[in-house]
Amino acid sequence: FEPSDVVTVWIALDDMEEEVGPLEYVKGSHCWGDGRIGSANQFFQTNVKSLLKSAAEREGIDMESLRIATMAGLKAGGLSIHHGKIWHGSGRNCSKTRPRRGLGLHFVPANVKFTPEAANSSLWKPYVADVNDPSTVELSEEDFPLPSRC
Repeated sequence: FEPSDVVTVWIALDDMEEEVGPLEYVKGSHCWGDGRIGSANQFFQTNVKSLLKSAAEREGIDMESLRIATMAGLKAGGLSIHHGKIWHGSGRNCSKTRPRRGLGLHFVPANVKFTPEAANSSLWKPYVADVNDPSTVELSEEDFPLPSRC
């Protein structure tokens, strides 16, 4: 999206214990440059930290000095709020019996526009699949409701 001011409210539907691979954030990473490469699908690749390592290196930061905030210990019904530019993701769910479910609510500015990268997203692709310029797509209030009007 442009502007990229996305805020997410993530609500845990299950208890987030270490075994289920809870959501993690890299403190301060929202201040890093905009040179992000990859997609959310890569959170589930074999080396889940390779995108993070690459981004940290571009900022001149070594992996050992990163400060990670984990949602381990968050109980079902608990929530976290984060800016879309903060590096976040989760490891593999190693539990054989417990799911890791959560609900993400994304808030974007009312004037937001799709960027060309939307065509690469399984979530946003249906909105931009048949257009040459994704920024011309009008976001419907049915799918993108405005919580309030001034």
